[in-house]
Amino acid sequence: MESDLSGVPVLLVNPRMPLSTGPVFKGWDGRDRGALISGTAREIALAGRNDLEAPAIALCPAIADVLAVLAETGPLLSRMSGSGATCFALYEHADDQAAAMAHLTSDHTGWWEMSGNLR
Repeated sequence: MESDLSGVPVLLVNPRMPLSTGPVFKGWDGRDRGALISGTAREIALAGRNDLEAPAIALCPAIADVLAVLAETGPLLSRMSGSGATCFALYEHADDQAAAMAHLTSDHTGWWEMSGNLR
């Protein structure tokens, strides 16, 4: 079965700040927030969460800056990936992704960025 997010434009951004997985998990509160919803990949992603975001931001505040900038670009969804520090944004249209990438490369020259499409 093909994902309903196949082909969706994605932008990856990392603030180029080191962040080790171990300390992030150590900072996690361990609370079970329940299972994700059932549905399409898009529905699950939109309703999802990253329980490691708060402890990762506590260790690397630049993640919050990346997420704030990504949110300003009008994505379908933006979130931290895994245990950080890379974040991602999904876009409905390639033009929106390209505009976001142009904004990032001109205003945040120290960050690493990569664009593509989900498989």
